[in-house]
Amino acid sequence: GINAEYGKLCYFESHLKYQIITREVTLQRKSKKTPWGINVSNIIARLDDGLQLYLATVQSLDEKGIAKKMGLKEHDQILEVNGKCVRDWTSDNLLAELTECTSVVIVIITVEDRAVTDLFLMASREHDLSYLWALRKLVKLSICNIDFSGEGLDVSTITTLLQELIVTNCSLKCITQIKGLSRLKSLKRLILTHNSLTDLDDKTMLKLKELTDLQLGYNLIRSFPNVVTKMEKLEELSLIHNQISLLPDEVVQMRSLEKLHLDNNVLTELPEYVTLQLPQLRALTLENNKLKPNTRSTQQTRSKFYYKIGLE
Repeated sequence: GINAEYGKLCYFESHLKYQIITREVTLQRKSKKTPWGINVSNIIARLDDGLQLYLATVQSLDEKGIAKKMGLKEHDQILEVNGKCVRDWTSDNLLAELTECTSVVIVIITVEDRAVTDLFLMASREHDLSYLWALRKLVKLSICNIDFSGEGLDVSTITTLLQELIVTNCSLKCITQIKGLSRLKSLKRLILTHNSLTDLDDKTMLKLKELTDLQLGYNLIRSFPNVVTKMEKLEELSLIHNQISLLPDEVVQMRSLEKLHLDNNVLTELPEYVTLQLPQLRALTLENNKLKPNTRSTQQTRSKFYYKIGLE
């Protein structure tokens, strides 16, 4: 159990660290009458919760125009104009800003970066978080070592195509600090290890109907989160290195559960139904708990599963 979890963490740390590459381009002209030589298309991205994003993309450039000479390229997506985020701007807003200025600072993201599907962000790249809304093909997002204990992490405008979210060592105290998590309806894997979580939010978790893998190890959880027993597609659950002392009867409802990791908690007893009423369970890890050695359920578990059970 511990080795399996450690392996996952090692994989996470050594995984490809793709980072968003943004460019800042400064355009200057002598007069407002001088054209910038840029044509911008503004595509509206409608989110399932009613929000709209405006994706401003460089459609074409005049060969001898200012914009091309200063480094703008076709298909670049505009993120900021003069320090202002453009995700809420209509075409008219953008045109007005460009028309009224003789000097414009534009932050853009390349077409290659817009198409990224797997992104890893660490503390040194915290600024990248403000551009997550621009990545409409993102499938996996990994965030490590960024402190969210204050304002939290906002994923309310991220694409609902996201299937895997990893937020580790980010000082999260409650799951509601991940704003917009419940709208990620395609999410299959959620890893929130090495934080300060004490429980889960039922309303949020029950909206993650496609979730099959939930990793909550190395937190401050004292009670087994009952809401997970209502998550019908959950196949793997890790609660290692918490402070759980009791498994609730509702665990028998977890008919899809194949792997349950409970190492390094304070369990004193393993209910018999865990082995009798969960026939689909293939892996149960219980190392370093306070289980009594001679109970019937402990003996059954020892004979059924390969993993060792930590006994006092």
